[in-house]
Amino acid sequence: MEMYNSTFSYSGFTKENNTNFSEVTLSYQIITSLFIGTMILCSIIGNACVIAAIALERSLQNVANYLIGSLAVTDLMVSVLVLPMAALYQVLNKWTLGQYVLVERRQLDSTCSQIGIAVHMTTFVLT
Repeated sequence: MEMYNSTFSYSGFTKENNTNFSEVTLSYQIITSLFIGTMILCSIIGNACVIAAIALERSLQNVANYLIGSLAVTDLMVSVLVLPMAALYQVLNKWTLGQYVLVERRQLDSTCSQIGIAVHMTTFVLT
């Protein structure tokens, strides 16, 4: 039983209509890869530092910082699980990872975003 159509759509592009996919130049791919890769790496390192600081420094272990730490965890999840796939799509200008990964990426993106929003709202209410 096929759960999804054989054609899938991502950001308005369809698999059958290859005329919408524009070929990207190598220089665009290199520059975009370096920029996005740097941003993802900075996000991973920055959020890991926040988590480590809260976990290791006893004076930072209070309720407000625990909420900041949980925000860092959700941001880290997005940086590790969602952004690399989105970066690949941005660089290649087409989805190459298959339909199953597309659906799972959307689920991960939605779940991580909703967790982040819930934690933000909790932070604003409690502080």
